[in-house]
Amino acid sequence: MPKLWIDNQEVEVPDGATILEAAEKLGIDIPTLCHMKGLEPNTSCFVCVVKVDGGDDLVPSCATAAREGMRVESETDEVRSARRTAIELLLSDHVGDCVAPCQMADAQHANIPRMIRQIAAGDPAAAAATIRASRALSDLDGARAEKACRRARHDQAVAIDLLMKYAAAAAGPPGDDLPPCEESKPRFSVHMGKLSEGEMEQFLAGASRDPRVEPADPDAGFTDDEARREAARCLHCDCRKADNCRLRDCAEAYGAKAAHFRGPRRDFVQIREHPDVIYEPGKCIACGLCIQIARNAGEEPGLSFVGRGFDVRVAVPFERPMSEALRKVAAECVAACPTGALAMRD
Repeated sequence: MPKLWIDNQEVEVPDGATILEAAEKLGIDIPTLCHMKGLEPNTSCFVCVVKVDGGDDLVPSCATAAREGMRVESETDEVRSARRTAIELLLSDHVGDCVAPCQMADAQHANIPRMIRQIAAGDPAAAAATIRASRALSDLDGARAEKACRRARHDQAVAIDLLMKYAAAAAGPPGDDLPPCEESKPRFSVHMGKLSEGEMEQFLAGASRDPRVEPADPDAGFTDDEARREAARCLHCDCRKADNCRLRDCAEAYGAKAAHFRGPRRDFVQIREHPDVIYEPGKCIACGLCIQIARNAGEEPGLSFVGRGFDVRVAVPFERPMSEALRKVAAECVAACPTGALAMRD
């Protein structure tokens, strides 16, 4: 059993253990994006790098075996800088907003997209709780967020202000079960910017094409049916996995800048062939986890890497639909995906 030191902490691990496993035993958090226990190391993201024995090179801790007497540096400025660069390189090719424009524009950064989806699902009480997490229900004003609504570039903005007031009115007076108002701070987010007409069509594929709904009685506001129909017009610009995206977490932890490495942005694409899963290739970091999971489960045709160099992405072989590739382990692949590339439909 080799004994080694990580950041001057001694640890003994079984033969064949990796540096990453040794760090976990010590409680040292080394970030990973392409690693998953039980699967072969992919060593593609280079976010888990460490320095060994004072050498010049950095090595991936997920695939480097622990050796007797090894001395590992995990938290030096040099190592952290290398990890930040690896994260920024992944972000340079990342297509899709973490946070929707309406949420970014809102003065309190309320999770407006979630509120709208809750209204569409017929749960105004939950929608009111979502808004109350950032402001009092008696102090609602969605006009600023509505001006930023991406839908306005196609026809008319979603009626965010009216939907906010509908949720508050339908939920009734706040109860003790609702969370207290807290100051909301914006988290890290990638921003796509202006959409092309083709990209707008990608968003519209998951939204109602109906024109903006106006309340029959402007003084009374939306009825239940009107609110649900208007909520269905939301483009769902925010990421479906924004709250559990490991790439976003790493970007925040290491102070990464989304636009540090600028280059031409690839087109935003949503593949909706699967009944339960939406695939966004522009968010794929080619970690290979879903490929291994599908292969181990005997999925046919499964998933594979396609393309070369910087254009490598995960796809279904022979241009078969995603619905044929993931019949058994779709949910497992979504759970393993470190970004929002694979996400469950709402």
